[in-house]
Amino acid sequence: MKIVSLQSVGLGAIFSDGNNEPYNITVGENLYDGRGYSLNVTVTEINYQQGDFDTYGFEIYTVHTSDGHIRVLPADKYIAEWSE
Repeated sequence: MKIVSLQSVGLGAIFSDGNNEPYNITVGENLYDGRGYSLNVTVTEINYQQGDFDTYGFEIYTVHTSDGHIRVLPADKYIAEWSE
């Protein structure tokens, strides 16, 4: 199974016309900033990672984009949609 999209839960909302909307990240689509403007890069892959840092656990999503960058997002602030 792989992640096909992420949706924010309170963090990273897009504000359009005064409304607070969830921030969505979808594989194969453009990546947008917090105001809804395209960053002119395409999301190529989203991964979930879990690890141990000192005695505290952490969970993150890594968002890979067509410009070769990897964005790191906190897993507790996003809901993932999984697919086969």
